[in-house]
This record gives sequence, C-alpha cells and structure tokens, in this order.
Amino acid sequence: MILAANWKMYLNENDSKEFIKKMHLESDIFEEKNIMIFPSHSSIRTVKNNSNLPNMIIGMQDCSEILDGAFTGENSISSINIDACIVGHSERRNNFNESNETIEKKLNNSLKCVKNTILCIGEKKEEKERNETYHVIEEQLSILPKDLQGSRLIIAYEPVWSIGTGLVPTNEYISDILSFVKKYLKELYSSEICEDILLFYGGSVDEENIKKLSEISLLNGFLVGSASCKFEKFKKMIKAI
Repeated sequence: MILAANWKMYLNENDSKEFIKKMHLESDIFEEKNIMIFPSHSSIRTVKNNSNLPNMIIGMQDCSEILDGAFTGENSISSINIDACIVGHSERRNNFNESNETIEKKLNNSLKCVKNTILCIGEKKEEKERNETYHVIEEQLSILPKDLQGSRLIIAYEPVWSIGTGLVPTNEYISDILSFVKKYLKELYSSEICEDILLFYGGSVDEENIKKLSEISLLNGFLVGSASCKFEKFKKMIKAI
C-alpha cells in the first residue's frame, strides 16, 4: 500500500524541511513504507536534498502543458529531476478551468518525462446526484494514450464532493468505481500493462478512516491532502496501512 502526500500550498520551504527531518528522526517507522511526497514546487529541491529514505518518491503537484519556451511563471516537468507528477487534480480542473484537452497534454508530458504519473478522476456532487458518475469518469479516462511510454500510470479516484468535506464514500461505492476503471483499462491495455497500473483513492482520507478504506481489495494506495501535512496525522496513517 502506498501513501501519496499532496502538500498543496500548506507547507512552505522551512515547514517541508522540518517535516522531512521529523521523518528521519523516526526512520524506523517510515523506511520500509512506500511513500510519495508532492511538495510545493518551490520546496521540491529542499525536500530532495534532505531526504534519503529508500522507498520515498518525490514529485510535482502539477506541470505545465508546455515543456519549454518563453512562458513566464510556468513549471515544466523537465525543469527539475523528479520521479512523479500529479495531473488532472479537481482543484486544477475546477479552480483553473483545466479542460480534458489541457490535462491530456500534461499527462503525455508526464508519461514522457517521469517514472510515475498520477491521473486524478472524480465526479462533482451535482454529477453524482444526476447519476452521471460513470459517464464523467469514462470521459476523464478517454484521454489515456495507447502507449504509456514505459511510465507507471496511477489512477486516483477522488470524488470532488468528498475532498475536504469529511464526506467519505462507502467501501462498496469506491470498489464499484474502481471496478469500472479496471474494466476500462482492460479494454485499452494488455493484461501485462494493466497489472502495472495502480489504483488510488483520495477524498477526506485521514488517520481515522484509512485503515477501513485499506480493506478495499482493488486499492493500491491513497492520495491524501491536508491530513498528510500534519506530521502526527501522517505518522498515524503510515502505521495504519
């Protein structure tokens, strides 16, 4: 089971450094766990320079749809040596009006440049209420390329209505969605490739519910937001899985 921590803009550079320092002080808890850390872009180098846990992957929270050129303020995925990237997060889709077309470009850049790419998918509350969940997810998955270019793909199901609200779907609900995703992937890729694709869940995951959620058989890991920014909560989640 993998715990991926999306720190968003909660931790600045000093906070990030202190968090990693605490992890090393209790390395016996973390060194054999599979962990992914997504700091703010300005803190990536600090996190990389202060971390040597063997199973920890460090990545970008997002990347530009452009690899290089005269684009002030953009963060190209080729601008720094990292091992993972998140694309299609609901905050990018909703707050920055990113279309499937934009996310597709980012997805292809990530698959081309890094070892692990997380594609976030999930329905809004009103889409769920209109029974459009599967249609929305299918549309979001439609940007997947036929060739993954040797990169590991991770699909993170994050229902928008659950993120930051404390509303967590039942294990049965999540399992049904993941089964749908798995079926979609099997129609697109060979059995060998599908075996290498991982399925995550994200949305109000914390130290209180992560153990119960871990019982979902199709689940390979979690993408956790605000709860992953508090060290003691993070430590409890790591212990729980």
